[in-house]
Amino acid sequence: MLALVVSAPAASARQAEGTRPHLLKIATLELPVADDGQWQQRRDQVLQLLESLQPDVIAVQRVLQSQGRNPACWLATRLRYSCDFVTADPPSQGLRHGSAMLTRLPVTEDGVTLLHPPGQFSAAGMMRVKVQEELVNIYIARLRPDPDGPDVRRHQTSDLMTWIGATSDGLPSLIAGDFSAEAGELVRSTPGFQPARKNPGERVDPPSMAGAARGHGLDVLFQVKHFDGLRQENVKLPAAEGETGALRLGVMATLRLQGETL
Repeated sequence: MLALVVSAPAASARQAEGTRPHLLKIATLELPVADDGQWQQRRDQVLQLLESLQPDVIAVQRVLQSQGRNPACWLATRLRYSCDFVTADPPSQGLRHGSAMLTRLPVTEDGVTLLHPPGQFSAAGMMRVKVQEELVNIYIARLRPDPDGPDVRRHQTSDLMTWIGATSDGLPSLIAGDFSAEAGELVRSTPGFQPARKNPGERVDPPSMAGAARGHGLDVLFQVKHFDGLRQENVKLPAAEGETGALRLGVMATLRLQGETL
């Protein structure tokens, strides 16, 4: 009888673990790093903001690594997240362009590919993470080519979708990115995926292109057959002295995995 009394709570805990919704919070953003002085001034605020939001995954667009100093990985160290810098630039290059994938979840696999035509930020990345006991693929891409145009966007997006098809292993997949295509074009070019942002008019431009960007902007695309979109919110810093409004860094989506076996 004693054994039954002791084991019952453990069994209940295992059952609760199995029925708990599999939620994933993922942010895609760009850091305020127009110059080193701006970053030094704002980085502690960014750190406090991310500590309060507690995203499971942070996809940082347009990262510049200078002489080994990487602002995204600086954040990861202080958040106690892992940091994967995605770049096509060689390690010997003093200034390297890319993106970064930060997570507090276990990572089982990662990878990188180059989207064509190549550019400063045309490297796309992937990491496979464990959400409780489920495996999920997170892809990061900046589909804002320079020069921009429908043919170039289609080529880069086609490269990305081909790579996803070759590496996803049929697992639930997300794309965290910055998209210069309008919402309709974006949905047509990424079949099976849907933007987390419900209202295309609420575009969030990256800080480096505030007021000059076009297209869908920063968002998370999720596979509708694997995820439900629960919430989407802006990631923004309060206005600094002399500024008229909050600085929007990006967006964060809260998603729920559908079913127990995907």
